[in-house]
Amino acid sequence: MIFLTAVSCRKDKVAWTSDWVVPLINDTLLINDYVNDSTLGVNNNQTIQVIVDRNLIDLDLSSLIEIPDTSVDQSFSIAFPSIEFAPGSSFIDEVKEHEFSFEDIALTTARIKSGIASIRIENPVSTIGVFTISLPGVYKNGVEFSITQNVAGGTGANPGIGTLILDLSGYTIDMTGVTGQLYNVIQSRMKVVTDPQGPTVSITNQDVFKTKVTFEGLTVDYAKGYFGNIVFSDTTSVDLEALSKIIGGAINIEDINLEMVIRNGIKVRAKGQITKFESVNFGNNAVELDHPLFGQNFNIDPALGSWNNIVPSELSFLFDQSTGNMEGFLENLGSQYNVGYSIELNPLGNTSSGNDVIYPQSNLGIDLRANFPLLLGADNLTLRDTFEIDFKNDNKLLRIESGKLILNTSNSFPYGAKINLELLDETYESLNQITSTGAISPAQINVNGDGHVPIDESIEFILEEETADLLSETKFIKVTAVFNSTSFNNNTIYANAALKILLMSEFKLKTEL
Repeated sequence: MIFLTAVSCRKDKVAWTSDWVVPLINDTLLINDYVNDSTLGVNNNQTIQVIVDRNLIDLDLSSLIEIPDTSVDQSFSIAFPSIEFAPGSSFIDEVKEHEFSFEDIALTTARIKSGIASIRIENPVSTIGVFTISLPGVYKNGVEFSITQNVAGGTGANPGIGTLILDLSGYTIDMTGVTGQLYNVIQSRMKVVTDPQGPTVSITNQDVFKTKVTFEGLTVDYAKGYFGNIVFSDTTSVDLEALSKIIGGAINIEDINLEMVIRNGIKVRAKGQITKFESVNFGNNAVELDHPLFGQNFNIDPALGSWNNIVPSELSFLFDQSTGNMEGFLENLGSQYNVGYSIELNPLGNTSSGNDVIYPQSNLGIDLRANFPLLLGADNLTLRDTFEIDFKNDNKLLRIESGKLILNTSNSFPYGAKINLELLDETYESLNQITSTGAISPAQINVNGDGHVPIDESIEFILEEETADLLSETKFIKVTAVFNSTSFNNNTIYANAALKILLMSEFKLKTEL
């Protein structure tokens, strides 16, 4: 009876299914996002023009003239055994010259961009001393550098001390000395007056008055003189992040017109050499650009003009389809470009007779310029990107029974594409690949011949039960797109080119109670 009662009271589980539709990825690639004055431009017929004006190398010329940290010491004592001075008497007024210790640089003028002067004053007599420290030939806005400081009295063994820290930014230094014929010289002047409100003071020849001016961290933005023989040599890398997602395939580019420009914005003669210009692509394949002048020494003229009208000298290397291997270089689809160079200033010595000049806006660099129509063919051009996603389900009463991923696209590029999806776990390890028999179709030119007509399509990726069970572990979706053009030549891209994608999930959920 107990057994029959238990069986008769037992209820079957209740289960039902429902549909679940959720957007997962919404992204758009617009050609207009790259239209600006240094990447792409739009012609009158709405075709795209490649207009590149990019800086590959810009040398930091702040290190060209490095003024070493220097201390200027000045001391004075009277020539007589002892003299009494009335209040307010001036008894020291002395100018000294000090030399900066450059190795191969001879400066006549320099303007300080940044840096400080630390001043220490020692007063050995018992009353206040009024010290005036000035630097003849050091001016800002026409005013000579000068500071006056009252320093407390002391003794020879324990002098009164005064300290100051002054900002020298914007000061111009005349380094030609008292005679105007020298270089690398800075002058200092010390004046001392007894306390105007104090008593008469007796000063002996054992009383030594001292000042110490320490220049620290001086950088310049203007200098004139001879800058010495300096060599800049390096290999630098330029990364193009947008191309790092390309993992395979080939492109065809036509009507190439590219220019590499060596730019000299300082009034110094130089010679240089391009030792390498290399494209490295997704497969680590490197293609080195050929040019008859690469690896050869070339001369660089000084800049012209001055201050606000400085005109850099330029030396150009021109490339087109008939020069070197330019087409193959670009079609390597490099995401990294390595540029090797060597530039030597004053290769023949002081040929300017001390008239090398650097201005605040002076620069020395290498630029890349291009101007050609964007005619591009694609052959299995493969792009890959990874998107973060979360199918986590905390409700243990719900499970994904089956479903599909739907990719809605709107394409106005002249390229079709095959799309594959791959599920990845939190460590980016592959869980499963999902393929579709559908594809994105290439767009056709409109009747006006100034754009492509967008094609709207949906591509389905069916999820079997085994794949659906992996969604709870899925943290990322890897999207791989393989592009092909109808023709490998002369595919015109117009200003309305865009690829819009919306990835949706459509699942059947089963609930059991």
